[in-house]
Amino acid sequence: MKYSDMIESSSVKRFVKNLAPVLFFIALILLGCLVYKSYGIPWDESVQTQIGALNYRYIFKGDSALLSFPDRYYGAIFELPILWITSRFSIPRHLIIFIIFVFGLIPFYILGRRLLHNSWLTLLATAILAISPRIFADAFYNSKDIPFMVASITAIWTLLVLGDTFRQRRHWLRFAAIIFLHAATCAVLIATRVAGIMIVPLTFILLIVIVIETPAFSKPALTTVFVYLILTVGLSILFWPILWHNPWSQFIHAFGVMSQYPFGRGVLYAGQYFPAENLPWHYLPVWIGITTPLIVLAGILPGVIDWIRSIFSVFRWKEKRQALKSLPSEIIPWSVVAGWLAIPVAAIYIFHSVLYDGWRQMFFIYPAIVLISVRGLVVLYHLISRLPINLNGMRIIAGLVLLAGLAEPVWFIFRYHPNENVYFNALAGTPSTLRERYELDYWGLSYKQGIDYILANDPRKSIRIFVSDPPGQDYINTGLSSNNKFRLISVSDPSEANYFVSVFRWHPGEYPYTDEFYSINVRRTKIMVVYRLR
Repeated sequence: MKYSDMIESSSVKRFVKNLAPVLFFIALILLGCLVYKSYGIPWDESVQTQIGALNYRYIFKGDSALLSFPDRYYGAIFELPILWITSRFSIPRHLIIFIIFVFGLIPFYILGRRLLHNSWLTLLATAILAISPRIFADAFYNSKDIPFMVASITAIWTLLVLGDTFRQRRHWLRFAAIIFLHAATCAVLIATRVAGIMIVPLTFILLIVIVIETPAFSKPALTTVFVYLILTVGLSILFWPILWHNPWSQFIHAFGVMSQYPFGRGVLYAGQYFPAENLPWHYLPVWIGITTPLIVLAGILPGVIDWIRSIFSVFRWKEKRQALKSLPSEIIPWSVVAGWLAIPVAAIYIFHSVLYDGWRQMFFIYPAIVLISVRGLVVLYHLISRLPINLNGMRIIAGLVLLAGLAEPVWFIFRYHPNENVYFNALAGTPSTLRERYELDYWGLSYKQGIDYILANDPRKSIRIFVSDPPGQDYINTGLSSNNKFRLISVSDPSEANYFVSVFRWHPGEYPYTDEFYSINVRRTKIMVVYRLR
């Protein structure tokens, strides 16, 4: 090949590599614009909207109703702009939440490039995060856990940037800007949910490691910690209006309330109802295990083992008194990712935190799981490449396995849209018995499909309907056009209704009605039913 052809070929490859993530993000936004209308009104949407409105009135009108609101400790740092955009520009709420998610994938991609050093592996990690069915579905309506995940990604990215800037002794002006940026992202994280406080010890640990590595950095590190703390505390108070009148007391109360959230209902797990404050220790790992795509699970253990191996390699180098210049540059950022995963999980057990609705409150650790998994998949690939198999054949086999692993969640999204929020993998057991063992449509999103079906197939001008949970009524009140809304009369007694609609929440068994008018089945599991009563 001529030199000019080589230059041209490498230029084309660089162009494709740079263009691929751009096309991916554009395609994701276009997909969101096409499908956002498919989702119903989730259980918490009315409360989240109210949180934004109460914070707005507290900030701009001095209305103190926020101070006595039961859910006042949920941050409004995302709800306020969502409220403003929906009211000012009439952009649908679900589309805004999805765009927030897509923009959160950008720092995740940058973070992946920093860790994986390969644009295709980074794009793979980003795609896995986006196409994980439960994450993809929640990205349209879950304004609690998805923005918190986005804020976590951004805070971890700025933390690594801060560490790199510190170790490279960049100009003080740039260093000051990075400190402010990291403190601001930490403040957004904390003001979104009090669990975001986990970023503070993670920042301290990183700076301590840098000081141990280079003792000459001890004084600058002490100054950095002081400035970081002042900025983070100040900006957290600024971004979280409930703290304005009594910051310390309100923060302590918020931490106590949110770590032991008074859910007040039973949680269906493994076929048995448990109090939310007294779940078995294995609740979290099992839920992660049965709702995460198998391709992701396959890489977690090899990724963790490879990270631990790299830690032990540092100790070996130290014993031999060899230079540490190359090893920490990789070990430190991966250790931050490990801390991103381990510290929140440890906190769940230390503080006996309340979990419910699967593991959605812990979705913010899923990006760390994905990164570790992709590292593990690379390790597995290198292990397989050492086998006495033809290299090209091995690459074909590895590619087919990866393609099959990615195709499974994509097919589920395509096949069962818009009910991908009830995704379970093969480890969950027999699909037909899932409803008796685990929570399925705990958001109540499928009420939309049932109610729409009634309106489309019953021509009467007045239809009496009973819905068993608030999301069904919320969809009637806020999700329907005026004409359709007035056709439905909500009743509180099924005996007065023409139709009975339920998603089986807190009632996993069958109902005592026989005339099934409509139902939704996901992998042979009925998640929503409409009965015609009269």
